Amino acid sequence: MEIRFTVWQFVRLMVRLEQHPDARLDAWAEVWHDMDTDLTALAQSDPDSYGETMMDKEVVMEDATPEQALAAKIALEAVMDEIDQAIETETGGELLQSLKFERRELRQLTRKLVRSEPQPEL
Repeated sequence: MEIRFTVWQFVRLMVRLEQHPDARLDAWAEVWHDMDTDLTALAQSDPDSYGETMMDKEVVMEDATPEQALAAKIALEAVMDEIDQAIETETGGELLQSLKFERRELRQLTRKLVRSEPQPEL
């Protein structure tokens, strides 16, 4: 199955997995390592391109398994919980709007991941 992430979504997922590893997503580590290196260099050399890459480009996992989709969904739900906590303590402004945007977009992504999970046979 194919799973598409906006780059920032994939970054959020993989940062979460650095802190809370899940062996089901170990296969994505090489993609993440290369991307992290490239993004770090881009952030230092061309902040505009960095922002464009984070918001407008995609990471496509063409051969994702149902187990990987489930693992990604679970990890992203934990990220959304962290965002929800940050939203509760934020008083307003640009950061609050960014957090709400991320929360909304991650919710849409997790819904797609739910639809991609295998359904039990009746």
